[in-house]
Amino acid sequence: MNWSILRERKRLLSSLGYTALVALVAALGYLTLKIVESPRSEGPEPLSDPAALIEFEGFGARPERVGTEWQLRITLRLRTATTRPLDCQLFLVARGEQAEQKFVGAWPTLTPSGPFSSAGYFRGGSVSSGAPLTLTPSWQKVSGSIPMPNGPTTFHTVTVYVFGNKGEVLLARPFSISH
Repeated sequence: MNWSILRERKRLLSSLGYTALVALVAALGYLTLKIVESPRSEGPEPLSDPAALIEFEGFGARPERVGTEWQLRITLRLRTATTRPLDCQLFLVARGEQAEQKFVGAWPTLTPSGPFSSAGYFRGGSVSSGAPLTLTPSWQKVSGSIPMPNGPTTFHTVTVYVFGNKGEVLLARPFSISH
């Protein structure tokens, strides 16, 4: 057996393997560059925190008497932090307790097949029964009224829920109500 021929073949195979490895690294680098430079999709601009898509200010909740009934009038302003419009669904859910009795109210009215339990907690499912809203970078005023079955002190907190088109939670922000 000729050892010199075996050494030459080993060198040749080592050179070919090294060349293949360099070519593979170059190809992966090229593909990574193409992906990074490709235009983004038409959806919302990706943010590390989905809740950062929605900005809010000016939350207010006050009891109002309408005829003989009481309602909780809720107002706030919302906008998107992206440059593109954002279609979403909005729910306002109020909760309160009085002498071992719990009260829940919502705007729009909760449905049995909706995304909230009868206790007003999010359980998932279709969010299409919410108030449709298209948010833009400009502030948009939102208002809703929730009946207060036990007078002006029925509720103690209101949670603002904003859902995306695919049912993802974009904002779930509780607010305390002082009477």
